[in-house]
Order: sequence, then C-alpha cells, then structure tokens
Amino acid sequence: MWFIDKLNMQQTHDFDLPVIGDHGILRYDIATGETLSDTPRSKSLEGSYSSSIQISSNGNKVCVRGNPSRFNRTDNLFGYTTFDQCVSIYNAILTSLGLPPFTRCELVGHRQAPEEKRAQKVVSGGALIDHVDFTRNFAVGAGSERAFIRGLSSHKIGKGREPKLYPNGQTVDWGLGSEYTYRKVYCKSFDLKKRRAKRLKGATDQEYRYYDRLIAWCDDIGMLREEHSFKQKFLRRHDLQYYGLTRETDFYSHLGDIELAMQRLSVMNTRYDMISDKLIEQGIVKARQAANSTQCVYLQWLHGDQLRLGKSQFYEHRRRLLALGIDISLPCDMTRTPLAIRTNELVDVQAVSPPDWYRMPSKSALSLVA
Repeated sequence: MWFIDKLNMQQTHDFDLPVIGDHGILRYDIATGETLSDTPRSKSLEGSYSSSIQISSNGNKVCVRGNPSRFNRTDNLFGYTTFDQCVSIYNAILTSLGLPPFTRCELVGHRQAPEEKRAQKVVSGGALIDHVDFTRNFAVGAGSERAFIRGLSSHKIGKGREPKLYPNGQTVDWGLGSEYTYRKVYCKSFDLKKRRAKRLKGATDQEYRYYDRLIAWCDDIGMLREEHSFKQKFLRRHDLQYYGLTRETDFYSHLGDIELAMQRLSVMNTRYDMISDKLIEQGIVKARQAANSTQCVYLQWLHGDQLRLGKSQFYEHRRRLLALGIDISLPCDMTRTPLAIRTNELVDVQAVSPPDWYRMPSKSALSLVA
C-alpha cells in the first residue's frame, strides 16, 4: 500500500491575500531604491508530537510545505493514500488562517509541440505540486533488516544510480542531492527509536505505551520503509504537477526501481562454483561456454581483479549476473553481498498491513494546536 508522506504545494491567485510568514526578505536596487521583491519566509504552524506545517503567502501566492500524514500524530507508519486526503488537511489549515483553499486545476486543451515530444497541457488555475514523497512498508523478518539493507546497497537502480550505505547500516539511498528524484530504504524501528524522546515530549503514559508497542511490532516483523521523493523538475518534466489532473496511479510506473533490486536479492543457494550451472538452469544462457565465460568474469570480480572487457562484453556479463542478484558494476564487498548468496538463508519479503490496534489518520489530525 503506497501512501503520501511529504507534499509541497502552491497556488497563485488573481486577488489580494493576507501576507503570512515569520519575517520578510526585501530586495531592492541600491542605485534607484526600487523594490525588486518582498518575500515572506514561511511561517511554521506547530502541531502536537513535534509535527509542523510550513506556510507562506506573499499577497498573491500561497505555499504549503510539510507532511500531512504526520501532522498532529505521534507517527506516520501508515498515512493518507490520496492527494485529496492530504489537501483536505492543508485546506483546513489555510481556512483557519483566512487564506483561500487549494483548488483543482482544469484542463483547457493541449499546446502544439515538436514531433518528437508529446503535446503540452494547457491548464487553467488550480494548485501546483512542487514535491511529493510516496512511501510504503515491507517486512523482512526480525533481525534481517541490516542484512537486507546491505544487500540492497550492492545494487544500482534506475539509470546507474549508485547506492550509499550509511555507516550505521540502517539506511541505503540513491540520488542524494538530485534535483529530480531521491530514493531510500531504512529500518523503521530504528527511526522510531531515534525520534521517540522528541515526539513524546509531554505525552501521556498511554501515548508512551502505544509508541513503544509500535516499535516492538516493527522489530518483531523486521519492518523496512521504502521512500521515493519526486521533486519539482521531475514533476514538470512528466506533467505531474497539476493537482486535480494528476492521479496517485500516475506515479506507479516510477516506483519500481527498488522493487527490481529487491527481486534480484531473492536468489537462493548460489554457490560461487555453481554460477555457470545457475545461468543455464534459469535459462539466462543456453551454451555451457557462455555460462563458463560469465562465471570466470564473476570470479575475477569476486577477487578484486580488474575486468578487462569491452563495453558490450561487460554489459552482457553484467546483465546475466544481475539475474542472480550480483552487480559487477560496483566493487565487490562481501558484507554487502546478497544474504542468500552469503549464507543460503531465505529472506522472505512481505507486504505489511496495519494491525487492528493501529491509529490510522483521521479528521482528528485537523485540530490545530494553539
């Protein structure tokens, strides 16, 4: 189950609005004294459990940034699954501040485009999406979280995005600093423990017990969190910025890179001296000579030798070995080698549904903290 984590939106209006922000930044021409811009910085609207939403209005444009699934909640283990649900949170806040709510965009038509490109949408009014995070949870079994994350960190995703394994072994990500997309997988119980003191400051004993029960449940099933961040340039490039015209399912085709890497980790019982047999058994190659050739390349990579291959040869051997969960485009690191290959243990990846005692987000999240 995918749900929306972070959501940044803006809408420009053709009438005057209240100016809202913590403070303003005035830019002017020193020579003439002419005001170039007068921009308010975002006002932070604080909710309970150390949650917040950032809001600004410069008199025409309204911007809201934050995590609607987390606002006024102890956690966001499971959150809102639709844009409309998230926008209802934002609109309640905007209304309370005397600002107009976000509205849907309307499709007017399409603009002519060069032959090699698709026609561009002509849109009237409505709110624009600047950033959105889609996330989901899955379980790998108690005690297998770090081993699974290490395994993922042995694979590139997308168009050659290299993995970064964090020193604590609890997170792997791809594309940090990218202006288009950013993806990561991390251990959710570790994250909950790290934020426990801050989120539960001033909480009741009942809330402490509930939060600790969440941590124990995540530990028991070995829960990991998968997140995909889509930024403004990506949204503009794929025409996914228009609220009301963009559906959640429009993003699903862009959410498969980590899933593909996870499928590669499902390889079982692959001994180092049986690579060629596996290649033939799984139909990856048909000829024994081709299988033996790829096994030789694999053994060279395993021992840290330089692979002296032509470009096409390298990619052909890489394609074959990727089907066995091995990515020779990254240096060999046995601590990151897929768990099944190192230990012959099965890591059973399971989808996760909230337990019956979990507090799903509701309209109670709309109650603002004074």
